[in-house]
Amino acid sequence: MKKGFAIFAVLFLAFISCKNDTKKNNTFAQAVTTDLSKEMEIPTKEGEVDTNNMAKITFEETVFDFGKIHEGDVVEHTFKFKNTGNKNLMLLYHKTTCGCTVPEFSKDPYKPGAEGKIKVVFNSKGKKMAQNKKVKIFSNTYPNMTTLTMKGYVIPKG
Repeated sequence: MKKGFAIFAVLFLAFISCKNDTKKNNTFAQAVTTDLSKEMEIPTKEGEVDTNNMAKITFEETVFDFGKIHEGDVVEHTFKFKNTGNKNLMLLYHKTTCGCTVPEFSKDPYKPGAEGKIKVVFNSKGKKMAQNKKVKIFSNTYPNMTTLTMKGYVIPKG
Protein backbone atom coordinates (compact mmCIF):
# COMPACT_ATOMS: atom_id res chain seq x y z
CA MET A 1 0.00 0.00 0.00
CA LYS A 2 2.84 2.38 0.91
CA LYS A 3 4.61 1.52 -2.34
CA GLY A 4 1.46 2.33 -4.35
CA PHE A 5 1.08 5.67 -2.58
CA ALA A 6 4.75 6.48 -3.16
CA ILE A 7 4.40 5.76 -6.88
CA PHE A 8 1.27 7.93 -7.05
CA ALA A 9 3.04 10.76 -5.19
CA VAL A 10 6.05 10.65 -7.53
CA LEU A 11 3.84 10.64 -10.63
CA PHE A 12 1.69 13.43 -9.23
CA LEU A 13 4.73 15.60 -8.44
CA ALA A 14 6.22 14.92 -11.86
CA PHE A 15 2.91 15.83 -13.47
CA ILE A 16 2.46 19.14 -11.64
CA SER A 17 6.12 20.14 -11.92
CA CYS A 18 6.07 19.95 -15.74
CA LYS A 19 5.42 23.50 -16.94
CA ASN A 20 5.31 22.81 -20.69
CA ASP A 21 1.56 22.23 -20.81
CA THR A 22 -0.11 24.75 -18.50
CA LYS A 23 -3.58 24.02 -19.88
CA LYS A 24 -3.22 20.31 -19.10
CA ASN A 25 -2.08 21.08 -15.55
CA ASN A 26 -5.02 23.44 -14.99
CA THR A 27 -7.46 20.79 -16.21
CA PHE A 28 -5.93 18.26 -13.85
CA ALA A 29 -6.09 20.69 -10.92
CA GLN A 30 -9.72 21.52 -11.69
CA ALA A 31 -10.63 17.82 -11.81
CA VAL A 32 -8.96 17.20 -8.46
CA THR A 33 -10.63 20.18 -6.78
CA THR A 34 -14.11 19.74 -8.27
CA ASP A 35 -16.67 19.82 -5.45
CA LEU A 36 -19.14 16.98 -5.99
CA SER A 37 -20.88 17.44 -2.65
CA LYS A 38 -24.04 18.89 -4.26
CA GLU A 39 -24.25 15.95 -6.69
CA MET A 40 -23.69 13.44 -3.89
CA GLU A 41 -26.01 15.00 -1.34
CA ILE A 42 -28.98 12.84 -0.33
CA PRO A 43 -31.91 15.22 0.11
CA THR A 44 -34.20 14.84 3.11
CA LYS A 45 -37.66 16.11 3.86
CA GLU A 46 -38.99 15.99 7.42
CA GLY A 47 -36.21 13.60 8.44
CA GLU A 48 -36.88 11.11 5.61
CA VAL A 49 -34.95 10.59 2.38
CA ASP A 50 -36.60 12.67 -0.35
CA THR A 51 -36.34 10.28 -3.29
CA ASN A 52 -38.39 12.66 -5.45
CA ASN A 53 -35.54 15.18 -5.48
CA MET A 54 -32.56 13.12 -6.62
CA ALA A 55 -31.10 10.96 -9.38
CA LYS A 56 -32.79 7.60 -10.02
CA ILE A 57 -31.41 4.75 -12.06
CA THR A 58 -33.91 2.52 -13.84
CA PHE A 59 -32.59 -0.56 -15.64
CA GLU A 60 -34.36 -2.39 -18.46
CA GLU A 61 -33.11 -5.57 -16.74
CA THR A 62 -30.73 -6.40 -13.91
CA VAL A 63 -30.29 -10.12 -14.64
CA PHE A 64 -28.94 -11.63 -17.86
CA ASP A 65 -29.05 -15.38 -18.40
CA PHE A 66 -26.44 -16.32 -21.01
CA GLY A 67 -27.67 -19.93 -21.17
CA LYS A 68 -25.13 -22.67 -21.82
CA ILE A 69 -21.61 -21.89 -23.00
CA HIS A 70 -18.36 -23.85 -23.20
CA GLU A 71 -15.54 -23.30 -20.73
CA GLY A 72 -13.26 -20.60 -22.10
CA ASP A 73 -16.02 -18.70 -23.94
CA VAL A 74 -16.38 -14.97 -23.29
CA VAL A 75 -19.86 -13.47 -22.95
CA GLU A 76 -20.64 -9.76 -23.25
CA HIS A 77 -23.92 -8.14 -22.30
CA THR A 78 -25.02 -4.52 -22.16
CA PHE A 79 -27.31 -3.47 -19.33
CA LYS A 80 -29.25 -0.37 -20.40
CA PHE A 81 -30.53 2.20 -17.95
CA LYS A 82 -32.15 5.62 -17.78
CA ASN A 83 -31.85 8.43 -15.26
CA THR A 84 -35.51 8.75 -14.27
CA GLY A 85 -34.76 11.24 -11.49
CA ASN A 86 -34.46 15.01 -11.62
CA LYS A 87 -30.76 15.39 -10.70
CA ASN A 88 -27.63 14.31 -12.57
CA LEU A 89 -26.86 10.60 -12.16
CA MET A 90 -23.27 9.63 -11.44
CA LEU A 91 -21.95 6.07 -11.55
CA LEU A 92 -19.16 6.15 -8.99
CA TYR A 93 -17.53 2.73 -8.80
CA HIS A 94 -18.19 -1.02 -8.91
CA LYS A 95 -17.44 -4.26 -7.07
CA THR A 96 -17.52 -7.72 -8.63
CA THR A 97 -17.60 -11.24 -7.26
CA CYS A 98 -14.44 -12.15 -9.18
CA GLY A 99 -12.00 -10.87 -11.78
CA CYS A 100 -13.72 -12.96 -14.45
CA THR A 101 -16.57 -10.41 -14.61
CA VAL A 102 -15.63 -6.89 -15.69
CA PRO A 103 -17.99 -3.93 -16.16
CA GLU A 104 -17.32 -0.91 -18.38
CA PHE A 105 -19.20 2.38 -18.00
CA SER A 106 -18.78 6.12 -18.29
CA LYS A 107 -18.22 8.15 -15.16
CA ASP A 108 -19.59 11.27 -16.85
CA PRO A 109 -22.85 12.57 -15.31
CA TYR A 110 -26.12 11.49 -16.92
CA LYS A 111 -28.64 14.33 -17.04
CA PRO A 112 -32.26 13.67 -16.04
CA GLY A 113 -33.90 11.65 -18.83
CA ALA A 114 -30.54 10.56 -20.27
CA GLU A 115 -29.92 6.92 -21.14
CA GLY A 116 -26.74 4.97 -20.59
CA LYS A 117 -25.27 1.51 -20.63
CA ILE A 118 -22.98 -0.72 -18.65
CA LYS A 119 -21.18 -3.39 -20.63
CA VAL A 120 -20.32 -6.48 -18.59
CA VAL A 121 -17.85 -9.07 -19.87
CA PHE A 122 -17.73 -12.57 -18.34
CA ASN A 123 -14.74 -14.78 -19.13
CA SER A 124 -15.53 -18.43 -18.40
CA LYS A 125 -11.91 -19.60 -18.48
CA GLY A 126 -11.45 -21.89 -15.48
CA LYS A 127 -15.16 -21.77 -14.63
CA LYS A 128 -17.41 -24.82 -14.61
CA MET A 129 -21.10 -25.62 -14.16
CA ALA A 130 -23.64 -23.09 -12.80
CA GLN A 131 -22.37 -19.51 -12.65
CA ASN A 132 -24.01 -16.53 -10.95
CA LYS A 133 -21.72 -13.50 -11.22
CA LYS A 134 -22.72 -10.23 -9.61
CA VAL A 135 -21.60 -6.68 -10.33
CA LYS A 136 -22.48 -4.06 -7.75
CA ILE A 137 -22.79 -0.56 -9.18
CA PHE A 138 -22.55 2.34 -6.72
CA SER A 139 -24.14 5.67 -7.67
CA ASN A 140 -25.62 8.84 -6.20
CA THR A 141 -29.08 7.27 -5.90
CA TYR A 142 -31.06 5.90 -2.99
CA PRO A 143 -30.33 3.18 -2.31
CA ASN A 144 -26.85 3.83 -3.67
CA MET A 145 -26.15 0.27 -4.89
CA THR A 146 -27.68 -1.72 -7.73
CA THR A 147 -26.72 -5.35 -8.39
CA LEU A 148 -26.41 -6.62 -11.96
CA THR A 149 -26.20 -10.37 -12.49
CA MET A 150 -24.75 -12.54 -15.27
CA LYS A 151 -25.79 -16.16 -14.89
CA GLY A 152 -25.72 -19.36 -16.88
CA TYR A 153 -24.10 -22.75 -17.19
CA VAL A 154 -20.50 -23.40 -18.27
CA ILE A 155 -19.95 -26.78 -19.92
CA PRO A 156 -16.58 -28.09 -18.67
CA LYS A 157 -13.89 -29.00 -21.19
CA GLY A 158 -14.06 -32.69 -21.98
